Amino acid sequence: MEVIAKYSDYVIQTIEFFKTAIAAELEWRDLKGLTNGMVDMINISKQHPIVTMMSNRLAGRDVEYSNILPAISVTPSNPVDIGWTLGKSYKAELVDDAFILILQNFAKLTDEEIQRELLITKTQISNIIVAYRRAVENTVKCQMHEWRKNEEIHVSLWTETPDMDILISNILDSVLSEIQMGFAGDQSKIRNMEFKTTKGLTNFNFGRVLFGTEYSLTFLNTYNNFTIFADDIINQVDLYATTTAPGE
Repeated sequence: MEVIAKYSDYVIQTIEFFKTAIAAELEWRDLKGLTNGMVDMINISKQHPIVTMMSNRLAGRDVEYSNILPAISVTPSNPVDIGWTLGKSYKAELVDDAFILILQNFAKLTDEEIQRELLITKTQISNIIVAYRRAVENTVKCQMHEWRKNEEIHVSLWTETPDMDILISNILDSVLSEIQMGFAGDQSKIRNMEFKTTKGLTNFNFGRVLFGTEYSLTFLNTYNNFTIFADDIINQVDLYATTTAPGE
């Protein structure tokens, strides 16, 4: 058996998915109206806002609260519960023209765009396509293995006033509930999502009181491992196995 490439995919690229989903939902909210003109938009990043302010301080830059807060961050964490499961067993299918067309479409994207859905490189895509074009018909196959992993992330909100913290955290409660259920009923891309909220947090490290709310989200993400291989022998065995009836 000649292995041509191994790669994986996932239902969601966790941090980017939540960051994008929260940002998209907030665009539909009239933040300017809800905050009496105080907030037009909220910065959403992969770095905790307190870390951002501390980095500015260590670099000798003034901490301009108005340029940073209110801010929301989405950061990874380690799940407390069971981490993963093997899920379904292996299954295989033939690599055909439709399979190759999907890979060709991915090859047109940027590396960042590809990695939102697949952990594969353009070199691997090219190797698969070349091997498919050179191979004898029906000898390039894909073996798939689905598994699931329990993941946890933190969503952090920090503001300059307690009223702003309460208002935006109430909006975030609604946004996370909608992600949990999906945007058309129970259509979420993830399973068993739960979140715990810690409200009323304060920070005194920057010469004034900052107010925060922290969310801890846990959920099941689904992954697939793919092995692309060429194997004439497997094809011949499959063919020979059908030539003799049981008992003959």
